Amino acid sequence: MPVPWSTPSHLSITPLAVTEGRGLLVVIGEIDLATSGELAAALADALGGPPLSALEVDFAGVRFLDSSGILVLLRAHARAAEQGCRLTVTDVRPAVRRVLEITGVLATLGLGSASPAC
Repeated sequence: MPVPWSTPSHLSITPLAVTEGRGLLVVIGEIDLATSGELAAALADALGGPPLSALEVDFAGVRFLDSSGILVLLRAHARAAEQGCRLTVTDVRPAVRRVLEITGVLATLGLGSASPAC
């Protein structure tokens, strides 16, 4: 069973599935300067494992996202693209979505809805 990443600063990242070249990370909590390193490490682990065609990052439980978290997402998106993997952020709460819209990151990342295949 996968072991979730967890920090005292209220972030949990759980890798739930890798099937047919698809991965899923479920992120819960706040992504800021104190926790963005945990997100970066979890994304690096997912992208550094068996080759993926798609990586879904479920943000349903993310309450806050700052610029350090945005940078992590953009770097992971670029790394995934280099590997031929499509990184998708799904189930984004309105407040976090607004941050992505204001910063112009929404157009780069794109958003999806949760995929039952992952």
